[in-house]
Amino acid sequence: MTDVLQTGARVAPADDEAAPAKPKKSKKKLIVIVAVLLVGAYVAKGMLITTHFKKGQEAPPGQIAPLDQLTVNMSDGHLVQTSIDMQLTTVADTKTITADTPLYDDAAISVVGNETYAALLAPGGRAALKAQLLAAFQKIAGTSEGAQQVSAVYFVGLVIQ
Repeated sequence: MTDVLQTGARVAPADDEAAPAKPKKSKKKLIVIVAVLLVGAYVAKGMLITTHFKKGQEAPPGQIAPLDQLTVNMSDGHLVQTSIDMQLTTVADTKTITADTPLYDDAAISVVGNETYAALLAPGGRAALKAQLLAAFQKIAGTSEGAQQVSAVYFVGLVIQ
């Protein structure tokens, strides 16, 4: 106890009357709880918030989806036999795209069928055809999370007769 002298000044308590120390368990518990909440929030953020891409921003490449081998009559009477693969992005819904293979085959037949023998043999002819196919495939696939689902088109085989 603190003794008060007649002058009103306080005298320090004796050593045997030291103030009781606060338990440190409450600080440890608080630190553990805060740490658990921060880790939980970080994990929940990754699970609940998906990545969204800005318009025009490309998603990283994902799987490659092969289409059926096609034999197409071109507009000038020549034949083209082609095998086409689509480069999908990481945000692509591969199940839906695989299920929609006939739509991509139909688009490829329409685009390739509009070409001519001379146009495909000309410099840049095949690159222009790839660009047209990519535009058609992207229109069919659409976007997911703000990014295109199809990022490139590859000719695995191309025979012009």
